[in-house]
Amino acid sequence: MHTFKPQKNLISLMSTARATLSNRLSTDDNIMGAVVGVVGCGRWGMTHLKTLNTLKNKGLISAIHACDIDPLTKSEAIKYADTFCTDWQTLVSNHDLDAVAIVTPVDTHHDLALALLDHCNALFIEKPIGLSQTEASSIIAKVQETGSKLLVGHILRFNEVINEAMKLISNGEIGELQRIEFNRITKRQPPDNPNIFEAMAIHGIDTACYSFGELEPSRLSVSNLILNDNDYPINAKLSLEFPGMKEACIDVGWNGDEENRKIQYFGSIGSIVVETSTLNQLTIKTEQNERVCVLNSSDLPLTREWLHLLQSYQNSSQQPIYPQQGAIIRSVKWVEMANQEIQNTSTELNESIE
Repeated sequence: MHTFKPQKNLISLMSTARATLSNRLSTDDNIMGAVVGVVGCGRWGMTHLKTLNTLKNKGLISAIHACDIDPLTKSEAIKYADTFCTDWQTLVSNHDLDAVAIVTPVDTHHDLALALLDHCNALFIEKPIGLSQTEASSIIAKVQETGSKLLVGHILRFNEVINEAMKLISNGEIGELQRIEFNRITKRQPPDNPNIFEAMAIHGIDTACYSFGELEPSRLSVSNLILNDNDYPINAKLSLEFPGMKEACIDVGWNGDEENRKIQYFGSIGSIVVETSTLNQLTIKTEQNERVCVLNSSDLPLTREWLHLLQSYQNSSQQPIYPQQGAIIRSVKWVEMANQEIQNTSTELNESIE
């Protein structure tokens, strides 16, 4: 359990870490052309390929190799990748890969990661790293065994507007941070076998812990739960309680009437509102005034993630696992607890019906 320390000390440490990360990502001078593979060419996998293709056009990547078990994805993937195959074994046997991204359903992450870590120097796994804390620990152990670099795709940690909000909070703009409200409602239809906790709520969980200085929650509750016909959660509200009377409310779902991507930070003397779909603007509200802060954002968060991984791979002194091991496992832990919460609720409902 994380030991609670005064807010200023925690935020000061986080501010220093963010400044260091920002400095590392501000230059591409130490990145040489890497050979990169992407396993999984669905909606988000294609976003990875487009991002990598942009980096390739800048000379930061020398080749991109795509892989997906569905051959129908080839026609789109090959627009951005140099080659395409339908199994990871062909991918690693045909190419000497520096880095590989796993952008597949979460139930495939563990086995793919253990296999691919024998064939690359750096691994990018989309969140969550696995289905359980056991899977997460197993992958991390393999990373340490092979001496590889690992980045888990907690993308909001690379959102410059969120990091600017945290900088303002550390400077005392809204007093002591007390509450976070995280909204992620999309108009998109849910995918097959969806799990809203793994797909969306994990962003809110990680952002809340990150914003409170990597603090460990003490309690979780789930409400406003909507299940699909196969009993998969597609809409939900999560409440997280933290030491020091701090809390986070996370509202996530598919099939929304409109897109709602917003994070609100409430402090003792004001608040900050971040529209996460607007990557260069936030609003600061206090009793005295309300003002808008506009950033000169240089790179998209996914680009910054890739730059971080490639730089860490070529810099032996840089942190080998990001986020830190405890943060990666913590996110999986609280997703597990959310899943357990709805299982308990379903069991109680079934018992009451019987």
